[in-house]
Amino acid sequence: MAIPEDVAMGTRSLTAALCFTLLSSSGAVYCYTRADALQVQGQWLMERGTAQAQEFAHRLDDKAAAAQLKTFSERRGVMEKAHLWERGMMLAVLAAALSLVGAYVLFLLKRLDDQLLDALGELRPSAPPSPAPSERTPALVSSLQR
Repeated sequence: MAIPEDVAMGTRSLTAALCFTLLSSSGAVYCYTRADALQVQGQWLMERGTAQAQEFAHRLDDKAAAAQLKTFSERRGVMEKAHLWERGMMLAVLAAALSLVGAYVLFLLKRLDDQLLDALGELRPSAPPSPAPSERTPALVSSLQR
């Protein structure tokens, strides 16, 4: 049995919207895990830089100051990557939310279309009513006499 084209189209578009929602959601989760890992690494680099600053304060050695500056520049690069992943996460969450709203709208449209088809099916009788044999009109009577 073949599925009518309009029913299949409504189901396919709804399925596609839900798949895009799932894909966007999983992309947001992936971006979150990457950003979180980079944030942890940036926090570790911050603590390392703080320890190097304390070492510099006790020794007043230029090597400790240079190491601290290098650590802070590494941390800046790591945090920039983390912010990039956070932006990706926010875009993926936004895309997932919009596609979920779109899927809901498509679901409502499909439901409305089904209800309209049911209503039209109830309005149209299966066979046209045939006139009763006693109510036949003569074929040659003018339209004003009918």
